[in-house]
Amino acid sequence: MSSPHHALASSSDAPDAADPVKLADMWSVSGQLLHTEAYRRTHARLLAEAIGHREQKILDAACGMGFPMRELHDLGFTNLCGSDADPDLIAKFRALLAAAPATAQWRPRLMVATWQELPQRLPETFDVVLNVDAAIGFMDSWLPGEMRVGSTRIFARVVAVLRNFHAVTAPGGRFFIGLQKNNHKGNSFYPMHVGRMSIDGVPAEAQWDMTYDWTRRIKTWVNTVRIDDRAFSQTRQSYLFDLAELGDFLLAAGFAHVERLPTPDDLYEDILIAHRGDEAA
Repeated sequence: MSSPHHALASSSDAPDAADPVKLADMWSVSGQLLHTEAYRRTHARLLAEAIGHREQKILDAACGMGFPMRELHDLGFTNLCGSDADPDLIAKFRALLAAAPATAQWRPRLMVATWQELPQRLPETFDVVLNVDAAIGFMDSWLPGEMRVGSTRIFARVVAVLRNFHAVTAPGGRFFIGLQKNNHKGNSFYPMHVGRMSIDGVPAEAQWDMTYDWTRRIKTWVNTVRIDDRAFSQTRQSYLFDLAELGDFLLAAGFAHVERLPTPDDLYEDILIAHRGDEAA
């Protein structure tokens, strides 16, 4: 794993929003601070209990550097496949597997694919599809000019992407999706201290300051990462909707019914389980 100094070496104090490598590095450091060992363990055990049988075929459609795929593998799930739109994160995932004795011989199928490409890239369906860690609102955030404007266009965009997850979920299968717990209409601003720890011997901490525009349906994130005495800051935007609206979007995308998976207070996301109907029944 690269140190935070190395990850942000090319970044200025105000990274260029058009540079996806710098942005990915910023979120990579924040992710390491948020996903402590205890957090990963709690999250994975919750998913494992809900998923059930270990032999089910599972796709993590936002696998990043391997959370929660690596933890699910540790819990006995072996039929795991991962996809992510960022090739650098996939490469880091492979490096982490190779560096750990417990996973050095594990060769999961990993592919670079956007959520829009999934039905074309995957000729198969999965018993369980995961999109956790509150990723869904960022579907158009990483490339300039892709963000939709206006609630009607945003909602249609979200449903269209959810239809792709429906397409790769097997009949009778389940789709697990996470949404940040602070996405509720009572919030206009929410500061979140992501974490503070030593990464490869270097002191690091991160803060997310989130502003909610419920009229425009845009959530603005200021992600500040502090490495030693230097602060690196970037601003990103994501689509904004609450948990009830996400449930409605899942039904509009074709899922038969949706249930909520209760999560403990120390997990920062709510999780919905969308069930695909058994068309053969």
